[in-house]
Amino acid sequence: MLNLGEVKLPTDKDYEDMRQLCESEQGWTIDYTKNNIKIWTKQNEQSPFKMIRARCELSDVSASVLYNVIQDDDYRRQWDTKLDTCHDICYISPCSNIGYYAFKSPKPFKNRDFVTQRCWLDLGENNDKILFNHSVNHAKFPPKKGYVRGVSFITATLIKYTSPKSCIFYYVTQSDPGGSFPAWVVNSTTRVIAPKFMKKIYKACLKYEKWKAKHNPGFMPWVNPEQVTVPRIDWNDIQTLDLSHFKNNQVDESQISENQIQDNDADED
Repeated sequence: MLNLGEVKLPTDKDYEDMRQLCESEQGWTIDYTKNNIKIWTKQNEQSPFKMIRARCELSDVSASVLYNVIQDDDYRRQWDTKLDTCHDICYISPCSNIGYYAFKSPKPFKNRDFVTQRCWLDLGENNDKILFNHSVNHAKFPPKKGYVRGVSFITATLIKYTSPKSCIFYYVTQSDPGGSFPAWVVNSTTRVIAPKFMKKIYKACLKYEKWKAKHNPGFMPWVNPEQVTVPRIDWNDIQTLDLSHFKNNQVDESQISENQIQDNDADED
């Protein structure tokens, strides 16, 4: 498994580790179950936020559609109302790049951003797909004013093929959005935020093929690497990831109460 801040080409073992991380039930505590969604958690010392494992059975979404929805940043700008901006910084190989993602937080919380190495493996049309990311430090994308830099220790997705029109969606993440949050935010992650995230991706999947047919349908650089437009990685830009460097960019939001929140995202239910 890649270490935090490490940039390298993923190996077969890395992908197998991600598969096991998603499928293993050892050490997890069930925290939420409703309809086709289950959420488990696990506490560790890396973050006050628990590690989250989600599983969702999708009876009417193919593995390929879910995979493309996750990979297609142009489409994500349409369906993900929490996304502020996202773009690739550089590519490492046809199955790995470094990207920048910034997310809107409900006011009065500050927005968060992440710089991560992303890796992906598509085992074929009627087979599984594996994706994962972790935070890295790119010299040209330091913490910026107005945002709190978050850390993805590891975020993994396993899309298990079950039939031409169905799949199982696994999602595991250990991340820290940075700063100091009130306890009610930490506690709502598994019961509110994670289930809504799964539901929103599902809804996006149902509309993807119709949307893609009208929006540059042939452009899929995660499938066709010759379409990649960002530059190749300059290894001189990769710096050691020292979490202490982010502290100058952190904020204390631990005193914000629920009744202060302004969230206009009406499409989260």
